[in-house]
Amino acid sequence: MTVRNFEQIGSEKEFLETYREELKDKYEKPSVTVDSVLLRYHEGQPQVLLIKRKTHPFKDCYALSGGFVEKDEDLDQAIRRQVKKETNVNLTEDQIEQLITVGTPGRDPRLWVITVAYLCYLKTTDESRARAGDDAASLHWVNIFAKDNQLQLFEDGQALSREQLAFDHWQILETAINRIKGRLEYFPTILQIMPQEETLTAYRELFGCFNENYLKMDSTNFLRRFKRLFTKTDKKKATRTKRAATYTYKIEEL
Repeated sequence: MTVRNFEQIGSEKEFLETYREELKDKYEKPSVTVDSVLLRYHEGQPQVLLIKRKTHPFKDCYALSGGFVEKDEDLDQAIRRQVKKETNVNLTEDQIEQLITVGTPGRDPRLWVITVAYLCYLKTTDESRARAGDDAASLHWVNIFAKDNQLQLFEDGQALSREQLAFDHWQILETAINRIKGRLEYFPTILQIMPQEETLTAYRELFGCFNENYLKMDSTNFLRRFKRLFTKTDKKKATRTKRAATYTYKIEEL
């Protein structure tokens, strides 16, 4: 009997056994990977962690940390395992967020690969643990901006080009920038990379890296716009020109 015979009669067990046998070779089976847009805040700048690949394909190119999902492995487990394997960074469930699934034909020259990309928010206490492992030749913290609505990456003052990134990782980073930018007004999860106490200027400049309009605001207008996010502390922090009041943040979705 065929699969169609068992769709409405017989047991589900019989249907599944017949389905697997008849259709096991009908559809091409893709491999699945996970990729991490791992973000941190460092010396006043948001940065993304890239690796230099030490193997083909795209040997010596920059890439997002990631790799293949193992059999019977949950996607969230896979991203945390791969990040640990390649960068030595331990991520918790509340530090990861699915960003996009990409299955563009030919995106990986080896075989048909569908990837699930994640936004990963690194806390300031975790950053010192990062070191290269697995197929990462080296790790690189790269400044990330959205200038004139275009992705810009800088390492030690030198701009990186789209061609220097492996696979379609430049496009994934563009998606990450757009996700962060699009939620600044109502759900600014990018604040997770900030210290728990900072000045309004620091928060405003972080937002400004993803939307330049915030750099045109002064701190008073910025606070008025995002009053629900920030609470003033009784502490001050030394800046380049003065000792400025600090604020804590609380991320709440509108």
